[in-house]
Amino acid sequence: MSNRDGSAYTQAGGHPWSASTTIEINSHQGTLAVTPEGDTRNITVDLPAGFVGDPSAAPRCREAQLADTLRCPNSTQVGITRVTAGFIVQDAAAPVYSMEPPPGVPATFAFTVAGVVVHLNARVRSDGDYGLAIDVRDIPQTLPLVRTSLTFWGVPADSSHDDQRGYNNGGQTCIDSNAFGIPCSNSAGVPRKAFLTNPMTCTPPGVGLETRLTVEEWLNPGVTRTARFFSHLPAPDEATQQGPEGCDRVPFEASLSATPTSARAGAPTGYVFELKTPQSSNPDGLANAHLKKTVVRLPEGVRVSPSAAAGLEACSPGQIGLRSLAAPACPAGSKIGTLQIDTPLLDEPMHGAIHLARQRDNPFGTLLALYLVARGPGVLLKLPGSVVADPVTGQLTATFDDNPQLPFDRLLLRFADGPRATLTNPASCGVYTTSSELASWTGKTVTSNSSFTISRDGSGAPCPPPGFAPRFAAGLANPVAGSSSTFSLSFGREDDDQTLRDISVDMPRGLVGVIAASTLCHDAAAAIGACGEESRIGSTTTEAGPGPNPFALPGRVYITGPYKGAPYGLSIVVPAVAGPFDLGTVVVRAAIHVDRMTAQLRVVSDPLPSILEGIPLQVRTVEVRIDKAGFMVAPSSCRVQQVAAMIGALEGASSAVSSRFQVGNCRALTYAPRISLRIGARGRTAARRTTPLRVVLTMPRGRQTNNKSVTVTLPRNVNSRLSALTGACTREQFEARDCGPHSVVGSAFAVTPLLRDPLRGNVHIVRTPGNRLPELWVALRGEVQIDLIGRVRIVPGSLQLKTTFGEIPDVAVSRFQLDFIPGRRGAIGLVSGICAKRVRRRMIADLAMVGQNGARITRSQRMRVAGCGRGAARTRRKGRVGAGARAKARGRR
Repeated sequence: MSNRDGSAYTQAGGHPWSASTTIEINSHQGTLAVTPEGDTRNITVDLPAGFVGDPSAAPRCREAQLADTLRCPNSTQVGITRVTAGFIVQDAAAPVYSMEPPPGVPATFAFTVAGVVVHLNARVRSDGDYGLAIDVRDIPQTLPLVRTSLTFWGVPADSSHDDQRGYNNGGQTCIDSNAFGIPCSNSAGVPRKAFLTNPMTCTPPGVGLETRLTVEEWLNPGVTRTARFFSHLPAPDEATQQGPEGCDRVPFEASLSATPTSARAGAPTGYVFELKTPQSSNPDGLANAHLKKTVVRLPEGVRVSPSAAAGLEACSPGQIGLRSLAAPACPAGSKIGTLQIDTPLLDEPMHGAIHLARQRDNPFGTLLALYLVARGPGVLLKLPGSVVADPVTGQLTATFDDNPQLPFDRLLLRFADGPRATLTNPASCGVYTTSSELASWTGKTVTSNSSFTISRDGSGAPCPPPGFAPRFAAGLANPVAGSSSTFSLSFGREDDDQTLRDISVDMPRGLVGVIAASTLCHDAAAAIGACGEESRIGSTTTEAGPGPNPFALPGRVYITGPYKGAPYGLSIVVPAVAGPFDLGTVVVRAAIHVDRMTAQLRVVSDPLPSILEGIPLQVRTVEVRIDKAGFMVAPSSCRVQQVAAMIGALEGASSAVSSRFQVGNCRALTYAPRISLRIGARGRTAARRTTPLRVVLTMPRGRQTNNKSVTVTLPRNVNSRLSALTGACTREQFEARDCGPHSVVGSAFAVTPLLRDPLRGNVHIVRTPGNRLPELWVALRGEVQIDLIGRVRIVPGSLQLKTTFGEIPDVAVSRFQLDFIPGRRGAIGLVSGICAKRVRRRMIADLAMVGQNGARITRSQRMRVAGCGRGAARTRRKGRVGAGARAKARGRR
């Protein structure tokens, strides 16, 4: 690059007076002339990256015109050349013209030597640094090239080139005319425009920019020879390398704007990004610096939309083929937008696509990355960019670095819109600002901000305060009393609701699970989502993302052991695989509490995740299905109940919701409980003695309604011992597990098909406010804790002891046994001895039992008497045959 006086032109971004390249082919002196050692067929000159030419700086000559006349208009001349071609041409000079390029070529130049037209086709090195290359193809063997010197003019229409422009009146080139002292002056007749622009990467003193030469001969196709040289000072200092300098003087103007295609709050939407770097063809100034790096920070609230995942694909490194001339083979599903580039290097804009890169398998190893692909004549751009999502807020930052050193006026990126758009607007109304840092190859950086306004409807309507009115539904697939059926529960929100956080569910009484039929998952495995199939009891579907088409994520539900103080828990495992993204496994734990009085289940979830690796989940709907065969058992009561829940929002709101619940066909359930009573023991049958009492309730197998209440009225000669009542504890002490041993009057156990092991515990006497007599509280303990309360009263007139267990949980119990102890803490005493035959005949208890379906049974049951000797034993055996002879039963729904 040189000035008019021949001195070096080194200003970065400036327009040199001329740029010259000389190529010499290995040759030898023949008899008549210098002869090349091989016939050159193809030549490629790779110019330094950043050294560019504007093809529009001069008009273009038509190919037919040059072929017919071997000349083109003066306005199309952009330089000169001198060629030595063996003994045929000795140092011939010719004008170099800008030509109309053939398809697929951004710019073409041509000259004629000895009647031969030589073309120079420009292209962009799409497989490398995107510098310019000049290709000369199929040089005729009739033109054995020895030496060529090519000079391009920095401003072709400048009058300083008039003396070398075109031909003189005698048909001689002005180049030769000047050489012989015959002046020539031909004006271009068009405005001055800059054609050549120096690179904008300054080098240290003594360091030039590399130009590479590749030559292929006719006789050795496919075999190339290469050479390289560096930009240098003019003679006599040509050994001194020299590169661009003065980068601090190069201007840099750039701006970036971001605009959503829809301004509606919270909606999935397309976004349009417009990056401008204005270019100037002013030949007397410096060009605008080339863009090297772009960092774009979207406003907080503009996030990746999970709804885009359906049908979304990603482009692999092999498919994109960075630094390859091959067209990308990215799948159609990876295209998430389009782009357009306006550049002075081409007559028409470049067009292309935005592709999503494969997760982690991209040049940056990031979760999110993009490929920009644009095509133009002789140009294929493939630019990778990283996208980082803030792990806490989801704010997006995109970075494109080491961009090509090529000029462009505008880059327009259009991310696809619609329900499957990859981006979503902020959920709140307001003004949002995108900030950008734009850095040039000269080292200068500018900051560009642009803002847009979000409203409720996208047309300016204000946003109301965020509401929270979640949807909720729950129930059995087959609501038949006492049967097993799938239980489903779903809850969700609308786009403008606050974000779902957690849920606690109070199940209907009697709707329980058969724990004995499943293997409880251990806590360590449950915490990481590694429960086995033997613990699986159901499935789940989570829908995430804004708009009408949220993305559905399937998952599984496992039953676990104790969790957060509850006897059981759930491990809800959802593989977060959405389209081409795998965000790992999401595990949400839940505690299953069992009410000690009613056995009612209360399920309390941990918080739902709101963001994964910077991707806000925007959970819309959660559906849980407990569908393991035989696990869920419906109540045996047909009364109207509800599934009640409290749903919490991440922003702090909460909502109480419920779903009506009722089973049917209770009348089809049988009710056939059996109760046996045994009193007495050796040495415990005399009057005024404490005595043991055993009460056993059994239920036959089959579809039975469960017990709702059981009342036992003991015979007159059985009473309570006041001395035992003095040891009663308070309700508060019982609930705090602080009752002393003096309150224990017996023991109990219950066998249920729902659990593997029986529940066992003590029977306490407990004083409660408002009751004259203490109550019997049965503390059953095991996998779960259940408290049964027996209310004791004395029947007026007969003074009989009457105990009613009136709120028995609606769960299946195959055997329940209650044993009262004798002794100092014994609560059961005898008014008179019980071994006499006439007394034993009067040892009859009155029973009243009510099923959960309303069926009622009343019965007078003879008690077995123990501890009276052999005769008494025979009487007891005989008494068992007639037991229950006076029973009667009636039922209702």
